[in-house]
Amino acid sequence: MLTPRFSLSQDADFVYIHITAPYIKVSESECYIQDDEFYFYSQPYYLRLHLPGQIVENELSTSKYDVDTGQLTVRVAKETKGETFEGLDMLTKLLTPKAHACRNREIEVLGNSDEQPCDSKSKIVEAHGEVSDDEEAADDDDEFDWFLEQKINESPCHVLTKGPRYGFAHRKSNVLQDLITGLPELLDLKDPDHVPSNERRALRELQENEQFNCEHYLADLFDDEAIRGLVLPDYPELTGTAGEETVFNEAEKEKLRQLPRREYIISDSELKTTYLGLVDLVFAYAYNFRFTQGEGNVESDWTICKLSSTLSWLDSFDNIQDVVVSCARRSLCFPLYRSWDLFTRVLNDVKTIFMMGRSQVLKCLLGIHTILKESETRYPLNDLYIIDYCVWLQSADSKRIASLGKALEEVKLLKADLGLRLEEMEADARKLTDECQVNTSCHSSEGKQGDIERLAEALSDIVNIKDSVVDSDDDECDSSDEDSESDEESTDSDETDDETGSDDCKTCDDSHCKEEGKVKQVSV
Repeated sequence: MLTPRFSLSQDADFVYIHITAPYIKVSESECYIQDDEFYFYSQPYYLRLHLPGQIVENELSTSKYDVDTGQLTVRVAKETKGETFEGLDMLTKLLTPKAHACRNREIEVLGNSDEQPCDSKSKIVEAHGEVSDDEEAADDDDEFDWFLEQKINESPCHVLTKGPRYGFAHRKSNVLQDLITGLPELLDLKDPDHVPSNERRALRELQENEQFNCEHYLADLFDDEAIRGLVLPDYPELTGTAGEETVFNEAEKEKLRQLPRREYIISDSELKTTYLGLVDLVFAYAYNFRFTQGEGNVESDWTICKLSSTLSWLDSFDNIQDVVVSCARRSLCFPLYRSWDLFTRVLNDVKTIFMMGRSQVLKCLLGIHTILKESETRYPLNDLYIIDYCVWLQSADSKRIASLGKALEEVKLLKADLGLRLEEMEADARKLTDECQVNTSCHSSEGKQGDIERLAEALSDIVNIKDSVVDSDDDECDSSDEDSESDEESTDSDETDDETGSDDCKTCDDSHCKEEGKVKQVSV
């Protein structure tokens, strides 16, 4: 049996079910209503919906079929007039039977192909039985403290599983070894099946410290014309519009219909980290959306996965502050534009997305799913995280989603919290630029070169410095080579560079940036 395309709407008294079923025989079609369930059958289509409220079949219920469009519109009355049915746009959830029995493991509902066609109302009831709604898979009413660090027992359970756990709600283990061998770019964490979960963050922060490039950061700080063009626009298609409902397009609706139908039983110890993982994922998507102005590019999968600690390091979080710090650090270490202003603008986008509600967050996850699905190297992350997140989110507590937005508004993040010494670097850099403004020689090219050299010398006292500096304009290396014959014939400026080579900021080792020619020159 085929599941037809469908959508739902409502007013104060009725629910409207719009079913696209072309070329059906209306005389042989059948609709049936029972409590909160709606059944439709017409060869070869079969649809069973589990609504969030009670409906009744009475003389006010109607149906209308448009032959030209092949759309059947069924109007059914609400049992309680004026009641608002929440989540009518969560199509996957509407297709999923409400769990009421076994609740200690994941439940996957088989597709409609296993359903047998029913010739009458009695057969429909006989085929599916009475479905109870007394016990719903909903979150506890207790509100999370998003700022409180959660202490979890790190002792592994060797009886049930072997090896570190990862993926959505830490439900998987020992599934990545072969994938990493064939797809080495999949993760930054190189040995996920053997590195304990409590060591991932330390390794991640070590990578970020090594990759942070003070030259790149200061270049974007002083030459920010392109960045201002990314910061200023508003993108309602990303954040939604206040006072308006989020609307899914046809492609998104089709994706929701194709998602697996599952119920997730998540332990209390994992539930909070699962919610916090949403912030990490949505930030990465929002950054890429603003960076590409909503158009995306061939590197969107790289951008999203690099910015997300969840997707690159399989990391998880215990409080909202850690999530925001992680997003800030990675946004200043890896992308083409490494700007504090751009980070704060994207963070405001994320706040708005969560305040708009569950549907807007789901649109972002569906966007990530589309991007990763088209990636040649990172598509397994959909199965590891994104698909489960898309299904689970439709049943997640909408109040907790909104409370995450409020928690983000309360986060007070300072540059000093990142551990990258940004304020010290900026203070020295601004001091030199102030001197440059009163120095007439700064208007000449020689004066500018001198300022850059003094800037590098000043920064050497507060930044770990590597001796190599990448020059994107030519193939020469600024550091001296004792065995090179060219040292004897180098120009005076090259000799100056060699003498101050140890004072230059470290160079980004990111091969990705080098390949794309993204290494910037400091300009004052």
